[in-house]
Amino acid sequence: MAIDKVSLNSFGIKQRQQHQQSAQPNFTSNPISYTKKITDNLAQAKTIRYMESLKWLKGEIGGILITAVGTGLVAPIFIGFNPFVKAPKDATPEQKKEQNNVKLYTAMRQPISAALAILFQASVQKYIDKGLDIVFNNKEFASKVRVNLDQQDINTESRVKDIVKKEMKAEGKKKPSSLAALFSKQAKAERKAFKKDFEFRVKAMQNSQLEGVADIFEQTGFIKAGERNMPNNTIADLVNKQIEDYIKDAQKLKKSPEQIAFYKKRAKILIENEETLKKLFTPIIEAAERGEDANFKTIDIIQNALKDENINDDVRTILTEIREKPADVRARRAGRTLDRIISIKQMIGNKKFTEDLYEDALHQRNNVLDKKIVALKECLIPDIESANEKSIRKAVKEIARACNFEKDGGITSSVLSDTSTFDSGIKNLTKKVFKDITTKYKKLVENHYKSWNQFTKIGVGVFITLPITCTALNWVYPRFMELFFPKLAGVKKAQSPQQQQEQKTGGVK
Repeated sequence: MAIDKVSLNSFGIKQRQQHQQSAQPNFTSNPISYTKKITDNLAQAKTIRYMESLKWLKGEIGGILITAVGTGLVAPIFIGFNPFVKAPKDATPEQKKEQNNVKLYTAMRQPISAALAILFQASVQKYIDKGLDIVFNNKEFASKVRVNLDQQDINTESRVKDIVKKEMKAEGKKKPSSLAALFSKQAKAERKAFKKDFEFRVKAMQNSQLEGVADIFEQTGFIKAGERNMPNNTIADLVNKQIEDYIKDAQKLKKSPEQIAFYKKRAKILIENEETLKKLFTPIIEAAERGEDANFKTIDIIQNALKDENINDDVRTILTEIREKPADVRARRAGRTLDRIISIKQMIGNKKFTEDLYEDALHQRNNVLDKKIVALKECLIPDIESANEKSIRKAVKEIARACNFEKDGGITSSVLSDTSTFDSGIKNLTKKVFKDITTKYKKLVENHYKSWNQFTKIGVGVFITLPITCTALNWVYPRFMELFFPKLAGVKKAQSPQQQQEQKTGGVK
């Protein structure tokens, strides 16, 4: 879990100074369009778009198809032109030709084998997934499987997508075909809007299901799957793992001696150039608040500023760093630079800046985090096997208290504000901890489900689709060769039993 809140929004300098609760400016009003324009201007634009279109090959069907391509296109080359399989030294030209034909006949088996593998193996994957979805997501069936596979309350992603598709279909919402989108701008826009609405609904349903289980967990101390409870020792283990994640988050916030030296020098630059940076970056925040594309504004301001001879080298360094960031985060980085100036002042108690004073504040920052790490370690459940619902709920509440802090403008507040792990609101923080642990439970069940999914597919492959594929290959292959390559097919037929025996022994009697 990342310690910093991953957000495309950031409070502007005016809001922070006045401590007002206002709308957050959007620093990525249209980051995709900006990135797209840059990508489209690259020499490799077509290649990039093509590679993006192949993302679907990462799945199981993609793996089958890639293997089939290798079997059907690559393997025949090495079989048909294998230099280690050749006629005897004293073979006649006819025998040599016959041997080459045998190799080519054998090589042609591979493309047919690959085609049948796609037909029988790839086609069955979707139905296996759907069958397992019915078993593990349906209340009637899921209640009879192991509790760590029961997904009736937190469904698989594929199940959620099926539900959302049915809901949208019932509402009369249909996605225009890709063919229609090629010839109609309206169809293309409708297809894009449908996809956006679909993805929003899927995420909303997943979050709703997760929060539903988390709420019951908070009320009872049990993580429930239908009417059954997850074992207490399993939940206790998840609690401890969540504590370990929070500890890692706190450790990431700590500054090493090398980082302290860097931040001390950078703080001096920011404070000394505060007015210049405000003048440059405030228009970016204002543009974001107006809903404009702040990324365009950022690059324009930076390019013009770098041409200004009155800009000193320290500011040029900061501007260059922001310019070299990815296009869709430059505006956010500019906003965070101004936020950083405020944070520096808060850390030194709004006193006159000196490097020594700020270095001392950074060491105090590490002390604050060390105390939080100690407090979190004390929340670990020592004996998970003897844990019960009361001890689990008590541990979660202790975690929330360990992650809580007072927003008083002091050093602690400065260090822990704007993080995803620590918060000043104990009630919201408690709900968040229960939800984080429930998220870990969801991942645990997903991993168990994936194991059974893979095991089922292996079993179906070995005992069903593989025998069918081999049987079909033995029937199709000779008939295919006789129909399309009669000369090669005639190699076996033309040989008498005596000739075949001589070929096996190399002509030695």
